[in-house]
Amino acid sequence: MISYQSAKEEIKQAADIVSVVGQFVQLKKAGENFVGLCPFHGEKAPSFTVSQDKQMFHCFGCKQGGDVFAFWMAYHSLSFPEALKDLAERYNVQLPEKHFTAEEKKKADYRETLYNVNELATLYFEKELTHPVRGKPGRDYFKRRSISHSIIEEFHLGYAPKGWDGLKQFLLSRKVSLETALTAGVLKRSDKGHYYDLFRERVMFPIMDLTQKKRVIGFGGRVLDDTLPKYVNTPETPLFHKGTCLYGFDASRKAIRETGRAIVVEGYMDCLALRKHGLKEVVATLGTALSETPVRKLKGIGKEAVVVFDADEAGKSAALRTLPIFLNERLSAKAVVLPNGHDPDSFINSSGRDAFSKLLNAAPSLFDFYVDQKLGSRTQDIDQKVSILEEILPILAKVRNETQRSLYIKRLSEKSEVAESVVLSALGGIKQSSGKGRFKNDIKQQFTSVNTNRPIGEIQLLNLVLHYPETVADLRGHHCRLLISDPMIRRIVDVVFDRQSRSEAVTVETIQERLDRNEDRIWLREFAFRPAFCSDREVKQAVRDFIGKVQKKKIAEAFKKAIGDPRAINEILKKKIAAGRPFGN
Repeated sequence: MISYQSAKEEIKQAADIVSVVGQFVQLKKAGENFVGLCPFHGEKAPSFTVSQDKQMFHCFGCKQGGDVFAFWMAYHSLSFPEALKDLAERYNVQLPEKHFTAEEKKKADYRETLYNVNELATLYFEKELTHPVRGKPGRDYFKRRSISHSIIEEFHLGYAPKGWDGLKQFLLSRKVSLETALTAGVLKRSDKGHYYDLFRERVMFPIMDLTQKKRVIGFGGRVLDDTLPKYVNTPETPLFHKGTCLYGFDASRKAIRETGRAIVVEGYMDCLALRKHGLKEVVATLGTALSETPVRKLKGIGKEAVVVFDADEAGKSAALRTLPIFLNERLSAKAVVLPNGHDPDSFINSSGRDAFSKLLNAAPSLFDFYVDQKLGSRTQDIDQKVSILEEILPILAKVRNETQRSLYIKRLSEKSEVAESVVLSALGGIKQSSGKGRFKNDIKQQFTSVNTNRPIGEIQLLNLVLHYPETVADLRGHHCRLLISDPMIRRIVDVVFDRQSRSEAVTVETIQERLDRNEDRIWLREFAFRPAFCSDREVKQAVRDFIGKVQKKKIAEAFKKAIGDPRAINEILKKKIAAGRPFGN
């Protein structure tokens, strides 16, 4: 029978980490490794590093790292059992029936139950949309908005009819507990303890995750008229975190990678309307301000974003609020200005794709759009200009890249007709970089800055066993552990020697699994990206050198113990001479 460990190893052999990570992060070759901008935190220089040889990743900024499973868990917010199952299915690897602890299985089963509730809710909404009577309002709405049957099917669109307990009764018929449905976010509970449907008289938009299975993690529901609130989303649940999601991202990811562009709109209907007209690289926000997490995910696969919000003041304000996010995440962004009275849906349906594409191609940078919107006509008096600059400058102060910030300052000076020196003076609190454009997180510095405060000989010994595991047996057999005084290196080497003594594989990953301290694991990952200090043909000599140092240390310690005992000292000298080591060496 297949074992859990063998299944895990089979997945790792099939799932090359560079290929897996490269689906979500733009990676570039840098020596023996691949680098990119970290998807887990904002940064201006690529500190996210992937090693194909070691099959691991590490971010030198936020310290996230590990193997392909660690990446899958962090990127998709999954538990280890879920990541293992996902990757096993993705690479056609069979899993044993029992491969988790009771606690792990309990957590994984509970999340699977929540996924099941969402799938059942999706089925319910889809069925209700097709009901001859109850679904007619939803079908009429989609017809009025020119949403085709193929789009309805592809995106599993549905309808939540009138009534307070339609979904509730459906879930009860499928043996789903009401408390579980409440946790999944599809039901609510009144102050008196009564459960009722959250979504009523709304067209329904399931929101998918980014895994291969495209599971439903939440819903967006839109009213059929101008009733407020216009949209209702699933509340925060163990599966759904609204601020980190984009609608349609699962369907658009391939197109964004191919075109290098992500079109960002405000609403679900805007997203579907653009897709219907062949613009497949489109995603929609979920009725909230765009946050760093989804922008980082867009940055991972695209080169620029085009923000297309409604032409009204609310839409313009929403676009303006995205500027600091795009600036700090260093994703090039443009802003499309729609004609008055239009949103993306109405414009592309009335004017067609060609007209919409012209707007996309002519879109100004988001920064220019921001400044133009704030400054308006150039007839403001001095006090108005000062007020506007005071609003814009704090945003520029947050831009981490000095060169980028300088260019924006120049542009702001030109548009506001305020001298650049005055703008710079107003930004006097910004500290100028002393590195003349060199970032603190520069890749070269990452690899050279690690470990400088640890003994060089001990660093070299660890470097040797990591790059040449075949040397471990000889080094362990000659007690080379005696050469190590640094506590962290000693803990790591102890694991290495112990694994070798048990005939177990010695890799960065297997060592990490045995280390108890997180700081040890982080340090080991960073250290492992350093190149070997010796070449293949120098390995044997390096081993001999370390063994010689051990012998020398043993003799020195023996001398200390033999002080005052001439006979013992004489025996030590004989051994030293016999070993071919002249006195004093």
